[in-house]
Amino acid sequence: MELVDHTKPLIEDKEFVADVIEEDFSQKSFNRVFALKKVFTDVSFKQSEISNCYFRNCRFIRCDFTGANIARSNFRGAQYEECKFHYSTWEHTILDEEFLDNCLPSEDSLARDLARSLRTNFSQIGNYQAVNKAASIEVAMTGLHFFNAAFSKQSYYRSKYKGWRRILHVLRYTKWKALDLLWGNGESLLRIIASGIFAVLVCSLVLAWREPIFPWSDVFGLVATAFWGVETTPPLPGHFLAMLTAIRFVLFGLFMAILVKRLSRR
Repeated sequence: MELVDHTKPLIEDKEFVADVIEEDFSQKSFNRVFALKKVFTDVSFKQSEISNCYFRNCRFIRCDFTGANIARSNFRGAQYEECKFHYSTWEHTILDEEFLDNCLPSEDSLARDLARSLRTNFSQIGNYQAVNKAASIEVAMTGLHFFNAAFSKQSYYRSKYKGWRRILHVLRYTKWKALDLLWGNGESLLRIIASGIFAVLVCSLVLAWREPIFPWSDVFGLVATAFWGVETTPPLPGHFLAMLTAIRFVLFGLFMAILVKRLSRR
């Protein structure tokens, strides 16, 4: 096996005193580099290492950060227009959460990976609102990737995912969709509430159909009351009460799991 040197030229303890246009900083290592309110246009930072740098309120136009590793830096107030962040990673870097709305790649798998890296980064700097937002995006992009791998007619997906790989992603998407409807894949309290209401409605319809002694006009109120463990008049059949109790415990467990997950991110 033959190895060759792969070192990155170091740019250290420097300040950008003017705007930068059409510069190539690919595979460079930036350390303690400073820039304030500067404009970077058509600048390449591909596969660069950016650490302990300060780019506050800078503006990046059509810049390429593909494969860049950005750590312990400050990008607060920075603006990005038509920039690429494919395969980039972020650690302990101050970054506005609007980045999630404007800078994710169009490819679902790449957007998922970047959102995952940003979720960890936002947790490290204590921006827990952005952590939850990044987590929701990560879950959504995961589902979109499964869907495209299973059903998309785009040539990329049909050439990469075929045969058993496609069937596997059909199963993965089915599982993802079921969990998404149930509790938003661990990210939505509203989905759990909606699932509870749906379960009570279905149980009400089944009860009214199988047990004629319960009038249609009252059955929903009776089931909703029994769902919370309160005795009703007339009492519901024992197997219905057991089923409602099991549903209540499952939904309550999922509800607590979401709360614990969000608190653990803090």
